[in-house]
Amino acid sequence: MQAADPHSRSRDTVNRRGLLLALIPLLLSVLALAGWLYASHDNTAGTTWKIGAERRGSDNYELLQALAEKAASPADGIRLAVFQTAGSSESLKLLEDGIIDFAAIPADAISRPDLAMVANLYPDTYHLIARRDAGIASVRDLVGKRVGLPPITSSEYRSFWYIIDQYTVQPERFTARPYDQDDAIIALRNREIDAMFVMRAPGNRRLKWLADAAQIDIIEIDQAAAMQVKRPALKQVTLAKGVYSGTPAIPDRTITTVAADRILVTRTTVPDDVVRRVTATLFENQRELSLSSRLAGFVSQPATGGATLLPVHPGATAFYNRDQPSFFQENAEPIGVTVSVAAILMSLLLWAKRRWEEGQKGRIDVYNLDLLRMTAEARSATSAAALAKLRVDLFEMLDRVVHDLDKDKIDGQGFQYFAFTWRVALDAITAREQELHPPTAPARRRTSQQVL
Repeated sequence: MQAADPHSRSRDTVNRRGLLLALIPLLLSVLALAGWLYASHDNTAGTTWKIGAERRGSDNYELLQALAEKAASPADGIRLAVFQTAGSSESLKLLEDGIIDFAAIPADAISRPDLAMVANLYPDTYHLIARRDAGIASVRDLVGKRVGLPPITSSEYRSFWYIIDQYTVQPERFTARPYDQDDAIIALRNREIDAMFVMRAPGNRRLKWLADAAQIDIIEIDQAAAMQVKRPALKQVTLAKGVYSGTPAIPDRTITTVAADRILVTRTTVPDDVVRRVTATLFENQRELSLSSRLAGFVSQPATGGATLLPVHPGATAFYNRDQPSFFQENAEPIGVTVSVAAILMSLLLWAKRRWEEGQKGRIDVYNLDLLRMTAEARSATSAAALAKLRVDLFEMLDRVVHDLDKDKIDGQGFQYFAFTWRVALDAITAREQELHPPTAPARRRTSQQVL
């Protein structure tokens, strides 16, 4: 059996390698297409996103429930569900653990670095409420009194002690007792406590019920600016006279107090399109949401440099920037001028290039016309001296053309045309010399190929 030709084996190996190398771009293209399809696929379809809210029936719950119902989109499969929590601290913990995806927390609450803002919901206003017969006219009058507080795990509980620290009231000089949910309201009405502290939106229904059921005063907190130094998320707000009762007016005058915006936050990992849908629902359907929750009227866009120290989620930012002109729209005029100037410059460059090429062609045409003249003179020459002069002129012309080629006065293609005509002229001179003086012995002929 004859052994295979080594050259054949080598060619086969090269062909296989060439085939593999040709397949690599194809494989890479297939992988890139698969990656693009996976990235563009909507992985959020059919997912239920949970929003943490306070107890059922609260203003907070009503707003978020209305948001969930309005934001649901059967078209793209986005669904929202409200998840009841025990307060801001639990909401933050559930959000961090991935059990819920959105939560409404006070702006001054302790937050995590993996959270981002969606919107300001409403001002969570500090309410220090006292029985009218308890003799409490200021924060310092809490000394010797019984005070009902929110649950220990809530951010409201910590906010109360921040007020006490600001007014330098010794904690041991009054009795503070935490209550679950709104039990402090019942305790105040039943005279079990003298005062209570809650954080609610202005005009809260439960506080209006308390104002109708008991004689109360709302105590002014007038050091908001000083408190804001340590807690930048706080702000000074006012409660209008009679906001909770008109007769008698509660409060009996417009008073100053403190508020921290209740903000809607989410994890940074929640998809942008979901966050954009939620944000769009809050603002584009604000009127419809107001029919279910009066708090919808407070919803506002967060400041990009807000004191919450939380970034705005890219999905929310995409909605807020929807009306902002793009870079090209904003700079349309200078871009248009730049394009026009560039077009003019390009036209000038093309014109200059064309003129340069025309100049090169014109120079070659002059040389070729001279060569044709010299060819004609060679064919009609009657003496060896005339042919010798033509030969000298021919080689001088070659020298000039080579220098012009070096200085880019002519291009390579023009030189090829010249070389062809030049050979014809040289051959004409040589042929005429042989006609006038035939060789008497064999001689080596000098042709144009030996010259060029």
